[in-house]
Amino acid sequence: MLPNQIAQLFETMIQQVNDTPEHREFVRNWVGPYQGKVLQVETDDDTFHILLHRKGTMELQIGSYPSPEVIYKASTETLMSLFTGQTTFRDLIKRWELIIIGAGHESLPLGQLMMRVLRTR
Repeated sequence: MLPNQIAQLFETMIQQVNDTPEHREFVRNWVGPYQGKVLQVETDDDTFHILLHRKGTMELQIGSYPSPEVIYKASTETLMSLFTGQTTFRDLIKRWELIIIGAGHESLPLGQLMMRVLRTR
């Protein structure tokens, strides 16, 4: 059982990515020449990270990663509103409801991937 709603949302997205060649190609291009990328999510209740592999697949692991590219810190409710399109990164950051540590530019391809997955569901 995944720890919270936001982890479940990511797990659903990851399953779609892993099952769809076009989504895997998007992830391959996102990762580029690197071995992979790691995005970490920290809520009040849980911490988990998403591994993006060079081959285009993704996986979710519970716990923190020693050196993720980016860390998103917010409440579960805030992250759900962000990742379901009810609010924007900009608005949440301006209100200090979302803290982004590290390579914040990784948020752009993450958002693009989420939109691609939602369109194909």
